[in-house]
Amino acid sequence: MKNHNLIFKRTLLAALVAVGSVQLAACEAEGDPAEAGGISGGGTSSGGASSSGGSSGGVPNDGSTPTTVTEGGTAINGNFICTASAKAYGPSPVTSVSANGLVGAAVTPLLALLGGNTLTQLLNSVKDQSLAVDGNLDTAATYSLTLGLLGGLISSVDFAIQPNSSVPAGKYAVFALSFPTATLELSLLQNIEINTFLNDTEQESASTDASTLDLLGQVSLTDPYRFVGMKVTKPYNKVTVTLNPQLLSVNVGDAMRVHELCTDGKFVAAP
Repeated sequence: MKNHNLIFKRTLLAALVAVGSVQLAACEAEGDPAEAGGISGGGTSSGGASSSGGSSGGVPNDGSTPTTVTEGGTAINGNFICTASAKAYGPSPVTSVSANGLVGAAVTPLLALLGGNTLTQLLNSVKDQSLAVDGNLDTAATYSLTLGLLGGLISSVDFAIQPNSSVPAGKYAVFALSFPTATLELSLLQNIEINTFLNDTEQESASTDASTLDLLGQVSLTDPYRFVGMKVTKPYNKVTVTLNPQLLSVNVGDAMRVHELCTDGKFVAAP
């Protein structure tokens, strides 16, 4: 009789463990993929639903978005699909903004030459920074350039993202970007530069002249989109995306949106 009771208890315990495992797996399947470093949003070729943070829609992540990605300086054929964000290397990536490559105390003398309001303009030059590392292609951080920045000594605005661990060689440093049409018509953009670093030592860079992106020729119901960056041949734990604007005597407002840093992905044939 004792043996029968022992067998029954063991069978019941095994069944409860199995049920618990199924429930846990179901909960994990229903979770937000962005929290584990995956990508959400951007599921349709016409862009995602409108969202907060200045984005007019999500960057399409179905292989239809035009792509400028290099490996060792050579362009990779096809269109990029983003499969992992900076959160794949830690839950809370750090973001920061700098000018002319200067950060912290080093930027103070430069700002002093540009007037009292420029510090505020610099800090606000990239709005909603956290939206570039939330794993969601429907949201975006936004470069907002004003007269004080364009007309002074600041020639570039750098937006840096630091994952919590190193991204290994063979992965990607690719940004999902969109561009307000009004900015393009003003021919504001000179180039977009992406640089990777390992412990503040520069690893690799990719520079794209905006005129080569053919953004005005892109057929889109919303603002033009682009995947821009590189497949890295060296590990990195910081990456910057730098906007080098031409000096204009106008307030241009929103100039470029950074929807996400993609740390991994795949290529498909362009449609």
